[in-house]
Amino acid sequence: MTTTIAPAAATVALLLADARLPSGGHAHSSGLEPALMGGMPPAAVGAFLLARARTTSLVDAGAAVVASRTAGVGPLAPVDEAWAARTPSRAMRVASRDLGRGLLRLADRVWPGSGAVAALHEPPGPPPRPLVLGAIAAEAGIAPEELVRLAVYDDLASAVAALLKLDPRDPADGVGLVLAGCASIEARIPQLARARHPEDIPALSAPQAEAWAESHAVAQGRLFRG
Repeated sequence: MTTTIAPAAATVALLLADARLPSGGHAHSSGLEPALMGGMPPAAVGAFLLARARTTSLVDAGAAVVASRTAGVGPLAPVDEAWAARTPSRAMRVASRDLGRGLLRLADRVWPGSGAVAALHEPPGPPPRPLVLGAIAAEAGIAPEELVRLAVYDDLASAVAALLKLDPRDPADGVGLVLAGCASIEARIPQLARARHPEDIPALSAPQAEAWAESHAVAQGRLFRG
């Protein structure tokens, strides 16, 4: 007789935060390459990450929390629509759905009987990464507060991992940038962790980053997909 032992929520969170997770995240730069190709000086990377942490990352974090409370018990389409409405750039939406597709493939393998994960295969189509994170959190028992931190950390850490290829520097500098960005949203976590409905997802625009993403999508010689 084989006994299946479920991994602890903290272990799953560590897995999801690991840049080595084979779900395709290594092919994306969380908007950093588009910014640098768009003319942002490398010296502004720290400011860029702080701005991203307080805008795009929080939209994704809010969507992940709502999805974690919805997956398996209600339709995810309204959550998807609310996230998409708060992500005006088509290029950014496509990148997130690409990431979501890779992570969903992994989730299907690890949690084959999960109703929360199965719900991600319902219309309207490939879910964005925050919805997949939310469904996994629901299955693994990751608390909303930790899910917010995970979503923001993953976004910023992906950018810093890309930075080492785009503008090589001391990796320790990148660690400091990630920690500063994550610390900057701590005060917002309690509010985001209470999100239950699509309308609770914050609407935080990043127009310049969205413009860079659109230009990057058709650029030649790029290293990353977004």
